[in-house]
Amino acid sequence: MPPNWIGDVIMAQPAMVAIAAHYRQQHENCRITVSGRGWLKDLLPYLNIEGAQFSDTITAADTAYLFPNSFRSAWNCRKAGVKHIIGYRGQWRSLLLSQPISPRIDTRNEHHRGFHLDLATQTGISTADDAVKLIAPDGELQHGRALMQGHGLNPERTICIAPGAQFGGAKCYPAEGFARVVHTLAERGWQPLILGMSEDRAVADRILKDLTIPCWNAAGETTLRQALQLITASQLMLCNDSGLMHVAAGLGVATVTPFGATDPARTSPSGPKVSILYQPADCSPCLQRECSVEGHPCMANITPEMLTQSCLAMLAG
Repeated sequence: MPPNWIGDVIMAQPAMVAIAAHYRQQHENCRITVSGRGWLKDLLPYLNIEGAQFSDTITAADTAYLFPNSFRSAWNCRKAGVKHIIGYRGQWRSLLLSQPISPRIDTRNEHHRGFHLDLATQTGISTADDAVKLIAPDGELQHGRALMQGHGLNPERTICIAPGAQFGGAKCYPAEGFARVVHTLAERGWQPLILGMSEDRAVADRILKDLTIPCWNAAGETTLRQALQLITASQLMLCNDSGLMHVAAGLGVATVTPFGATDPARTSPSGPKVSILYQPADCSPCLQRECSVEGHPCMANITPEMLTQSCLAMLAG
């Protein structure tokens, strides 16, 4: 059972790949089921877990690895008849676990990928590779390019911007700053495509205001699968610390991200083309959902010019 948020699922991907590979080697006809929320069905084909199938319910498996640390996840596995339940201790659930494991990685100052990988390591599974390596299934790149072209965009010049973050506003770079970056890139012929939830649409409109180059405000208009297709087909992702950041980086798409309220030492994306801008304020990283300090200093310390130069450097290859 993977974590409950897209970004956390991506950070757990190396561990899930290692666990699945281990059991396939041990049992030739092993069936790997990934159980979770409905959106996981769209994400699973990108996770590169060979032979994995999606289920929106927990099946009566022989063994379950629990990445969520909640009591409910353990209880639901027990109710489903899972024979052997493996997970970290906590939330009064140790008695429900067949193999309760004590955490050795402190996520307050160590990376979440290591925390997830250690769950596998402590059960004797080799976890030599800690890099996130997502794959786009056959046809997804072409679907993404077709979506762009259907909205008047040139896929060779399209960049994605994701100005939201479900965790809260403290993670979010100001819309005015994003607008300055996007307008400068548009002057150089790059065509912006904004992804996000319906609640990000007004911010996206402000970012794209007065642009004369082809652009698309897709916030609230796409399914998760379509968003994944568009990211796959894009030339760059400019975004906050969010689930889509982890997706883009894991796919090898050039990714530029301002960090402030969160700590890149704990949640930075894994990928071959990643640029993180972190200019911490005295209060950074606060890990709060909303900023309580006037001027949002951790983000104010990162100027639009810094982001623009980072984007141009990534686009130059």
